Amino acid sequence: MYLTTAARLGIHPSKCVAFEDSVRGMNSAKAARMKCIVVPALEERADPRFAIADFKLDSLEAIDESWLKNLRLLKS
Repeated sequence: MYLTTAARLGIHPSKCVAFEDSVRGMNSAKAARMKCIVVPALEERADPRFAIADFKLDSLEAIDESWLKNLRLLKS
């Protein structure tokens, strides 16, 4: 799904960022060579499998354009 979506958008997967809340979704994004930001449910936050995510957040409210620019995920 991730590779198909990137192709339809005409964007190389390495230039994409996926937002996920599950290990399975995160693994799919990483397999597609995308950066992955995970926001796991409270009861799953300690799961060590989330260690491969590029970033792990407690809430999507932490993300705004300046946050992404500071992480060099979004270019001006």
